[in-house]
Amino acid sequence: MIKIATYCLFLVPLFGWGQLTVDISLKCENQAIGLNTPVQSDAYSFQLEQARFYLSKFEFYHNGQLTFRDPVPAYLVDFEIDSTRKLVFPGIAAFEVDEIRFLFGIDSATNTSGAMAGALDPMHGMYWSWQSGYINCKLEGTFLTPEKEAFQLHLGGYAHPFFGAQQIVLKTDSGKTPQITIDLNFLLERVISGKTERQVMSPGSRAVEYARLLAKSIDLKR
Repeated sequence: MIKIATYCLFLVPLFGWGQLTVDISLKCENQAIGLNTPVQSDAYSFQLEQARFYLSKFEFYHNGQLTFRDPVPAYLVDFEIDSTRKLVFPGIAAFEVDEIRFLFGIDSATNTSGAMAGALDPMHGMYWSWQSGYINCKLEGTFLTPEKEAFQLHLGGYAHPFFGAQQIVLKTDSGKTPQITIDLNFLLERVISGKTERQVMSPGSRAVEYARLLAKSIDLKR
């Protein structure tokens, strides 16, 4: 019995006792991004002053089978609040997961359901109006080179044809703590190539294009 108890105690920290933690980070190429800190890429430099976005509808799979569907409707990740960059999912352990599926943004049903509590409360500044719905992603900052200019990207939209939320599917290794990274270089390279597109403040084709670029940049840290 002593041996069994010792073995179980060893497994608790390894598997999290039925709890999975997912870390979220931003990068540009191979550089980590923090707020209000200059970042230099190959073609430009910038400073990010605000980064907030919704992740929702998490599902976890193992060997192609659904093992856990998260009941929490949405998470607001705010890089001004460190605690929001670590998502905790009770009821699932790392060894039970080899695939993660979620939405980058808020789906149409939630936008029209009137569910406005918790992370979805308009007080967080991530809601336009009942016509336009939630802001899926808010990125604000300043390009420092090749010339200094501010950018404001408020990306959202839930009605056809400007559906902004993006489905994400990531493969992971069972037993490892997933670390989701978002590489802003894909988006910012596109933004800096067109001066008239550095201010996106409502649903539309540009917001959808930028959301798709962000979705392609979401991966697991290797």
